[in-house]
Amino acid sequence: IAPKVGKVPLSDGSFVAADAQLFGQPSVTVDACAVILSEAACAKLVKEGAAVQWVMDAFGHLKAIGANDAAKPLLDKAGVEADEGVTDLSGFVEAAKKRYWDREPNVRTLA
Repeated sequence: IAPKVGKVPLSDGSFVAADAQLFGQPSVTVDACAVILSEAACAKLVKEGAAVQWVMDAFGHLKAIGANDAAKPLLDKAGVEADEGVTDLSGFVEAAKKRYWDREPNVRTLA
């Protein structure tokens, strides 16, 4: 998922296909999300409401969120708080195997 559908440039000059865009693929449709950004990309995305909202929604949907260090400002802007389901990339595959129900009282008022 990227700001636009198409190719996303990588630091080595190659490209990876983006199958969906932030405006059209809500986080509820994925099981977990890995936020892997360069510092420059993160600086752009913290100013992009759709990106901030997407990460905020993923956190609110109790998804695992893996992120590299450069992505931390985006997670901070989205109000993502550290818990068992928010991890660096080394723990992401394991974290992505479940939802984080203990987070729910922190993101919504339960009836």
